[in-house]
Amino acid sequence: MTGDRSHCPITMRPCRFFILVQDFSGGGGGQVPRGSLLSQAGEPPSPDCPFWAKLLDTEAMVQVPARAVRELSKEQAGMLQAVTNGDERLELFRQEGLLGRQGALRPGDRVRVQITSASGEKVRGVLRYRGPMGDSKEQVGVIFGVELVGSAAGKGFTDGSFRGQKFFSCRENCGVFVPVSRIEPEEGSECSPLMAPRGSRQACTRLQLAAGDPLKSPPLELGDRVFFRMGDSAPTGTVVFCDYLPKKEMTGVFVGIFLDQPVGSWDGKFKDQSLCHLPSPEYGILLPIAKVHKEKADEGPKALSADSSLGLLNDLPSPSSIRYPPRREWEFPHGSPSSLLTGGTKERGEGEEEEGGEEELASPPLEINSMVEVHDPPVYGVIRWTGKLPDVRETIAGLELEEALLSGCTDGIYRGMRYFQCPPGKALFIKLRHCRPDARFGVPQPPENPVLRCNSLAFRVYASERVPEDTPPELGEEVGQRLIGWKKGIQGHCNSCYLDATLFCMFAFSSVLDSLLLRPADKNDGASYEEIRDLLRTEIVNPLRKHGYVCATKVMSLRRVLEAAGHSPGFTSEEKDPEEFLTLLFRVLKVEPLFKIRSADKDPQGCIFYQIFMEGSAGGAGRGVPTVQQLLERSLAAGDLKFTEVHRHRARRSHRPRALRLPPELEHLPLPSGPPPRQTMQLYAALCIQTSHYVAFARHGPRRGQWLFFDSMADRQGGQNGFNIPQVTPCPEVADYLEMSPEELQVLDPKCLPPCARRLLCDAYMCLYHSPTLGLYK
Repeated sequence: MTGDRSHCPITMRPCRFFILVQDFSGGGGGQVPRGSLLSQAGEPPSPDCPFWAKLLDTEAMVQVPARAVRELSKEQAGMLQAVTNGDERLELFRQEGLLGRQGALRPGDRVRVQITSASGEKVRGVLRYRGPMGDSKEQVGVIFGVELVGSAAGKGFTDGSFRGQKFFSCRENCGVFVPVSRIEPEEGSECSPLMAPRGSRQACTRLQLAAGDPLKSPPLELGDRVFFRMGDSAPTGTVVFCDYLPKKEMTGVFVGIFLDQPVGSWDGKFKDQSLCHLPSPEYGILLPIAKVHKEKADEGPKALSADSSLGLLNDLPSPSSIRYPPRREWEFPHGSPSSLLTGGTKERGEGEEEEGGEEELASPPLEINSMVEVHDPPVYGVIRWTGKLPDVRETIAGLELEEALLSGCTDGIYRGMRYFQCPPGKALFIKLRHCRPDARFGVPQPPENPVLRCNSLAFRVYASERVPEDTPPELGEEVGQRLIGWKKGIQGHCNSCYLDATLFCMFAFSSVLDSLLLRPADKNDGASYEEIRDLLRTEIVNPLRKHGYVCATKVMSLRRVLEAAGHSPGFTSEEKDPEEFLTLLFRVLKVEPLFKIRSADKDPQGCIFYQIFMEGSAGGAGRGVPTVQQLLERSLAAGDLKFTEVHRHRARRSHRPRALRLPPELEHLPLPSGPPPRQTMQLYAALCIQTSHYVAFARHGPRRGQWLFFDSMADRQGGQNGFNIPQVTPCPEVADYLEMSPEELQVLDPKCLPPCARRLLCDAYMCLYHSPTLGLYK
């Protein structure tokens, strides 16, 4: 794969960057995969001639066919270098529009971000940092640091720090660092004040909103004549400020008005920063743009009317039968939030803000059947539908109002299409961010941080006991019955399914890994060794074997100490891979490798698991379904790898194998025919994954059919602040399929398999084997 570096001219010419769009064979016969990034110093390559370039991932020099690459800008190369998967890089490169919008992102922009590579959902955030995170080749790519807001707050894994260096500041577990492949601009946030040229805040004073769309505020610019409602009056004035507030972009656009009459109380400043000049505070007011209406030349400040055919709220007439109670302020730990979770802004006395409050505070989530209020004075209703409407970017809520209005509402129809059913005159379609929880029914509590909430008090109903005495695994029908049912196994919580399923496979019915639990500490162990070992043994493994159940708080405690001991952020909240957990656990507990592998004449490497790689088709033409043994042997052969062991005793380093001789008294016995018997490993557990959710299969006895299926999040009690309920179920049918020959398996239709058998055969991710004749306990 590498070539002679002397072929590459050493000059000081500008560097050019390329991405491979197809695989090719590099120097030495190695394969260079598509999506690889390259750099080249010199003139543009000829379209028909290969040229020498350096692979950015490995720094190796390769001779590249010009037809196999496409040129990148330096900025594009920097962003794509942080994406480690070549196919992802190439797919992103081909989406020029998206990559261009991502390249235009700057700190302060509103974005949507995918917290983990395994999760498909993107959540709301604010870009706080953009750039490299170190000097090594693994860290020179452009990384985006994002502060999570709204319902995503608390689901991150950092406070803006990485490896002891501060890149931005946010609350703990409210920040993430992601590559460009996991971030995108938030819809409707094209105009960011921090992208304005020369830092001018007035460069973004006109909101580019579609004209004629009743769900969008009218466009405003400096100098426009406007009015707003204040009780029974409609004061007028001139726009002198129209923009986002400094460091409060998530609250939306605010409008500063120079009033015609002295009815205001704003001096043109926000947190001591001057936004505009006003002669006195009595002539100024600062309002959310949704509360400001543009004067029409021939009408003046008349009440806005609603199109009765659309059912959309502008300013609603108040039915005389509605009696408005006194308004109650939301009570939050640090005062009122600057915005609701749904994105609406709450007026706070002309732009005043709570002291010390630069942070976004959570607020109650709104969903179908939430009781809400809109308008001021409020109109009450229930959310019956949420979604997108034609030509409207934002999420819309369809409300069924408590009382019908004389105009502006329908029976659930919007522009000729029905979205829900209600009595005539009660259906109102409005932006979801303009809805707020109904204040008449007490103060709702904000959603709790799922990591902080995982404590013994909150989970007291689901608590599990500590078992200090050594508890070997039991096998047989009785222990199987003990584990079967709801609230059995390990309770899942906050993206823990990868860890729950792995622990269940490792320890529920096998002692092959119990050496992790019993080794005494020595002088080479870290300060946290005994804490992690005892926590794993007495709070998780022993209770699982004795009582068949482990509470989520015990697993969260393990996640916390592993995160601290391994300096690995994200183990308490982020979904990880089982390999990441096993690698960290074995490293912290200083466990000897389970086996050793060597390549050619290189030194053996200790391993705890081996990932099978398949060259081409797994079975090959005419071969049928391969066995696990065949897959393993082909993978080892393709990588020129061998299982090995080394003599570690100093006195036996010169040892050489020699032929064995039988004692004279046994020489008369006939020699055995055929090859010597082989030690066969038995499958005792399997870890499976489907749509980022891990489950486990485990064998609980020697007889065929003694198999159990485990899901740590099989059901849930309560809503967002509820609890997962684990379940263990018998699945004897999988034994039939495990005993089938490759020929029988080949003719099976996966769609017709029983659910458990299909998951085991189609979604198997990691298989665990042991020798049934060996064991730690006798």
